[in-house]
Amino acid sequence: MLHILPVLLMGGSVWAGKQLSKKRRPQKTTLELLKTVDTHYQQFFQTKVDPLFGSKQRSQQMQEFGGTYNEKEADTNRRLGLAITNTKVALLGAVVYHPLSWVSGMGLMYIMWPMMQRNLQILLQERRVKYRLVASLSIYSGLAAGYYVVSSLMAVVVFLAFKVAARTEAYSQAALKGAFALQPPASVWIQVDGIETEISFVELQVGDIIMLSAGQIIPVDGLVIEGMATIDQHILTGESQPVEKEPENKVFANTLVLTGKIYVRVEQTGTDTAAAQIGRILGNVGSHRLEHEARSEQLADKLTLPVLAASSLALVTVGPGGAAAIMNSGFGSTLFFSGPLSMLSHLNLASHYGILVKDGRSLERLHDVDTVVFDKTGTLTLEQPEVNAIHCCNGWQEAQVLTCAALAEHRQTHPVAKAVLAAAKQRELEAAIPDSASYAVGFGVQVNHENKSIQVGSQRFMQQSGVAIPEEMEAIQGQCQETGNSLIFVAVNGQLAGALELQAQLRPETVELVDKLHRRGLKLCILSGDHRQPTRHLAQRLGIDDFFAEVLPEGKADMIRQLQGSGRKVCFVGDGINDAIALQQADVSVSLRGATTIATDSAQIVLMNQSLQQLDKLFEIAYGFNKNLNQTMRIAYIPGSVLIGGVFLFHFGMPAALLLYGSGVTAAMSKALSPLRTITKGENSQAHNMDIVFPGNKQKK
Repeated sequence: MLHILPVLLMGGSVWAGKQLSKKRRPQKTTLELLKTVDTHYQQFFQTKVDPLFGSKQRSQQMQEFGGTYNEKEADTNRRLGLAITNTKVALLGAVVYHPLSWVSGMGLMYIMWPMMQRNLQILLQERRVKYRLVASLSIYSGLAAGYYVVSSLMAVVVFLAFKVAARTEAYSQAALKGAFALQPPASVWIQVDGIETEISFVELQVGDIIMLSAGQIIPVDGLVIEGMATIDQHILTGESQPVEKEPENKVFANTLVLTGKIYVRVEQTGTDTAAAQIGRILGNVGSHRLEHEARSEQLADKLTLPVLAASSLALVTVGPGGAAAIMNSGFGSTLFFSGPLSMLSHLNLASHYGILVKDGRSLERLHDVDTVVFDKTGTLTLEQPEVNAIHCCNGWQEAQVLTCAALAEHRQTHPVAKAVLAAAKQRELEAAIPDSASYAVGFGVQVNHENKSIQVGSQRFMQQSGVAIPEEMEAIQGQCQETGNSLIFVAVNGQLAGALELQAQLRPETVELVDKLHRRGLKLCILSGDHRQPTRHLAQRLGIDDFFAEVLPEGKADMIRQLQGSGRKVCFVGDGINDAIALQQADVSVSLRGATTIATDSAQIVLMNQSLQQLDKLFEIAYGFNKNLNQTMRIAYIPGSVLIGGVFLFHFGMPAALLLYGSGVTAAMSKALSPLRTITKGENSQAHNMDIVFPGNKQKK
């Protein structure tokens, strides 16, 4: 890290020289000119300085997800540049022209005053003492003792530490609220006394009966009173398979009518719908995760009162020199610097393994996680199911049944059709194109081909079409319901030929991952908008401890909140729009690259290789970070303790303080950077060197 200082000094000078050499445009006001200069200055930091604080992989990953500055980091950049410039002035004052030292002293007071003011406000208003107050006082005490160059250098170190900390935080936040925003239609058709009438959407009232057909987005929450349809509820439940709706079933705004026609009694409109409430929740969810202070800063704050007390005692027993030396003992400053540096090292290590940790504080929290909650569809399972078995009847063969089903699903794009077509391709069955095709009202498709009528769909679709279901098929249907699988029936010319049994398709790495996480002592849960039976079956199939089914987005966040209320530290893994609220609520949130934008924006951590297998590596890195941080903080205590003892026993002054402070920072930095050295040793060596302790079983790996 020390190589950054000369780069900043040279880069800042070159940049400043270029800016001053440019002609001022007379049409610009002073304020506009200052804004322009600051914009170029921030760009200089982003392009020339920021890459020094992170690996190339992490920089590229952050750019993909739109990581940007906020005003806090921009101000840190300004004050770091000012501190470097002030150090140059102090050096000139010490070597060339002494009055410049006084100029540097006044400049340093200006640079440090906002930090001093903020911490005095915390002291007076919140009755809390932060170590940043000690850092400010130590620099001011150094000025009072005449150490202009040293005080300026300490200010550079302080703001450099803040810069390192800023590089571990994520500031990019998407406009989550708009994801569920509904653009209402200009007009709708309602039924009044059996007559269909078109009215403006704004005239629609609770109790009206609205008519909806295939291709329309449902603009209200309501109850189906007539008709049947298949509805895509993916945006609310995350489940890719459409659901069948009939009288007495509820429908929700923002969902899509795929097939059929229904009449819906309006129950909620506008901002009262479930989708609108979800959008409001997303807009109101606070960034409570980002309020968490890094542990190194928390420990530094705890040292504030002891350091102030020791300095006060030294003032009356040893003198101002001893008091100033203790103020500059470096306890908190070393922690301020080494803690974020250790975090940044592990963030770069994670990026090396294809894991983007956008906010370093989530890596710190991950060590305390004892419960991992997975969304089901798209996370543990793929959206597209797979054909698990083919059941035949009335003399038909498996290949014939599958061929007929593939013929009916030709060019269809929904997940069930893709599963059928994939199974036919796997068996190398000849693909045919139907002569004609039409969606029937409700829950299936009918095609005509070579004088044959083929129908593919649900049991209800078969019953509507007058196709008899044999008893053995009824029994298989019951068995499928027990296992959480589903049946797609196939009929030819009004006679049932068989049925395709579909089951959720697991991600290839899921079984191994579940075993690894269990060995870490973690409790695993599934959280799904799907029905209870398939969710329960998947949990049993994977050996997952618990599950929650039929949960809407706002309910997912409630379940996370309940687990947290029982004392659990929760990591939630999700990939869909419907997971956004739960991702915001969880202590640590994880998504996969390629998931919906709202999921990757909401998540603190993104698995860039789109594999859950990286989740185990993520926990490994988090546990390694915790150990490294503990060792780094212990190193930070030693020089400060030696100095305080030396002040009272041997009357150490500022030279000894600076020597011990420098040695402490160097040793802590070396330890904080040590994880990066493991990258070149290979994954196996790195895992061995980390000496991990799992929180659940407390056994060393």
